[in-house]
Amino acid sequence: MINEEAWHRYVVGYDIEVPEERIEEEYRLVRADMKHRMMYAHMTGGETHVFPDAELAEQEDELRAAALFEAKEPLVLRDLAAKLDITVTPEELLAEAKAMAKRQGSTVEEMRRFFGEDLAFLERDVRENKIRARACAQ
Repeated sequence: MINEEAWHRYVVGYDIEVPEERIEEEYRLVRADMKHRMMYAHMTGGETHVFPDAELAEQEDELRAAALFEAKEPLVLRDLAAKLDITVTPEELLAEAKAMAKRQGSTVEEMRRFFGEDLAFLERDVRENKIRARACAQ
């Protein structure tokens, strides 16, 4: 389990160029998601957002920071993966499948049906979690 706050700080402080158009695309997605959540909350009897665009304008800095993180994180992970040469063992894949099955009230057999008999489709997630853990431990 990694410390999400430490990982967030690591990504924000990581020296890598992020294309501006990528940040802008993420900003549009983050903003649309927030607006959708506001509308859904209102429709389901939650908080009413009379002027969602005005609320979003007030949150501009937070939304832009979230967009930067979303645009930057995959680039940081890719760069670290190339530098660190992290491997994932079959035992680690099985351990993750067991943990997922327990969290979801499922079985390892179900995980194998979803992620492949050898659990290969879990490899990327396990590798990225190992990268995050190593980066946060520095």
